[in-house]
Amino acid sequence: MTTLKNLKQFIFSLKNLIRRKKKRERIDIIYLHGYNEFDIKLKLILRRNRRRVFSFVAVVSGCLLLILFSVSVFFPPPTATNLFLPRHSSVEERAASESNFDAVFRVPASGGDLISDLWSSSQSKFYYGCSNASNKFQTADAETRPDRYLLIATSGGLNQQRTGIIDAVVAAYILNATLVIPRLDQQSYWKDSSCFAEIFDVDWFISSLSRDVEIIKELPLKEGKAWVPGTMRVPRKCDPECYETRVLPVLKKKQAVELTKFDYRLSNILDTDLQKLRCRVNYHALRFTDPILEMGKLLVERMRMKANRFIALHLRYEPDMLAFSGCYYGGGDEERAKLGAIRKRWKTLHMSDPETVRRKGKCPLTPEEIGLMLRALGFGSDVHVYVASGEVYGGEESLAPLKALFPNFHSKRTLATKELAQFSSFSGRMAALDYIVCDESDVFVTNNNGNMARMLSGRRRYFGHKPTIRPNAKKLHRLFLDRNNMTWGEFSSKVRTYQIGFMGEPIEAEPGKGDFHEIPDSCLCQGKQVETIHDQTYVDHNGNDALEMSYEYGSFADDQHWTDYLDSISVLNQLPNRGAGIVLTKEELADVEEILSD
Repeated sequence: MTTLKNLKQFIFSLKNLIRRKKKRERIDIIYLHGYNEFDIKLKLILRRNRRRVFSFVAVVSGCLLLILFSVSVFFPPPTATNLFLPRHSSVEERAASESNFDAVFRVPASGGDLISDLWSSSQSKFYYGCSNASNKFQTADAETRPDRYLLIATSGGLNQQRTGIIDAVVAAYILNATLVIPRLDQQSYWKDSSCFAEIFDVDWFISSLSRDVEIIKELPLKEGKAWVPGTMRVPRKCDPECYETRVLPVLKKKQAVELTKFDYRLSNILDTDLQKLRCRVNYHALRFTDPILEMGKLLVERMRMKANRFIALHLRYEPDMLAFSGCYYGGGDEERAKLGAIRKRWKTLHMSDPETVRRKGKCPLTPEEIGLMLRALGFGSDVHVYVASGEVYGGEESLAPLKALFPNFHSKRTLATKELAQFSSFSGRMAALDYIVCDESDVFVTNNNGNMARMLSGRRRYFGHKPTIRPNAKKLHRLFLDRNNMTWGEFSSKVRTYQIGFMGEPIEAEPGKGDFHEIPDSCLCQGKQVETIHDQTYVDHNGNDALEMSYEYGSFADDQHWTDYLDSISVLNQLPNRGAGIVLTKEELADVEEILSD
């Protein structure tokens, strides 16, 4: 009985379930009324599986959100450089560039640890200066003819004139003539009225060279009357045969001859004894007067009181230098107008493409670039820097980045004030003071390869190979342009690589190559225990053991021997078939480049 009752209840429940199912289907049919059969079936499937579809959509959406989040984190949006956006002003562009620079190219305050000692040369102990004459060298009493007098009119700034004085002694020896104390240039750009005896110790000059050449202070009277010498000009880089064929016949006839515009008028390549005579004149006979020496030593002492070791920097970033070089430094129309006006001083100076000049390494580095190079080499912000310079283009604004990198920044005017009064009216004497400090510095850095740079480089080699750093501008210029695209480590590593061969090591050029005043190889002797440098690479740079030092300093101002440019053109115009359109041979172009190197 109970079983029958349960069966009836089950059948009743089943009927109710079937009834409710049919009712839902009728509702669905009514709801989907008007749709075609395919749509009806699709909707039915979707409604029956709506929970599964919702779950699937949720999963896909979550994955997409996760992907978008990852992209935003690991790939930040680019800066606003869209071409359709308004252009930034120059100030905004500079700020954006500096912001990016700080993010990637962060300059450390410390120079870092380097393998080599930046303050000295590892090879210097194996070389020494030697300029004694050989036994074959004839002395003055045997060589000098009593009826031959050679006079010299130098040209340019102090270091350019220095080359003329040195070569004048050698020229007098070649001609067997008595040399009259050279006449300094008082008419050029610097308008310095100083005579030889007001800059150089004339008595020391005469006595120290007495065995080599007879030297007198002035031309003697001829038959009781003043002697008017003949004048002439010799070609640049004239060799001994050139002097014997061009000058000697005139000298025999006139007995007294003055050679005008005498700078770089003697060949760079001479026999060893004549080269050693050059060294005796340059490194021992030419000595500054006592007042200049004493003031120079005072400046050096005051630098030593501030630091045991210091760098001297010949910045060479004056407006006239930049104008002459034809380089462009990003100052826009104002810079072009200012430097262009200065450049007009040289009416025959051809136009140049600034980028071509820079690629060739002919543009001085900016103060900031010099500072970055020194930091990359390993000099930290605690290093003291003495700057030898005239008026810096851009003034304090240009110097600010260098001072930020090296806050211990000095010049002769910051080291002395009242003491400079007796020199300040004479550009040559002021320049000599800078030269003394640069020579006594532990490291000398030059920003171009002009007269002062060459003279100091040679002197520092002769007296112990103290480091002289010259920027490899030809390679560094591209590195400075690309610096924002690399880390500081990459930048500094490349700087050190590019500067190999430009750090003042004893052997940086093949013997006989380069300017003799820069690399006086005939006057550099090797010690008995010279190390063999297997990996030394030569670089093409466009007596007794160094007797007790006699300062024979020059001037940063001399680097401007390009003021003789007009004269060089006039000399070239004297050649046959030279008119308004001057066409120079390869050899002549090299001579002009020598004239214009500063």
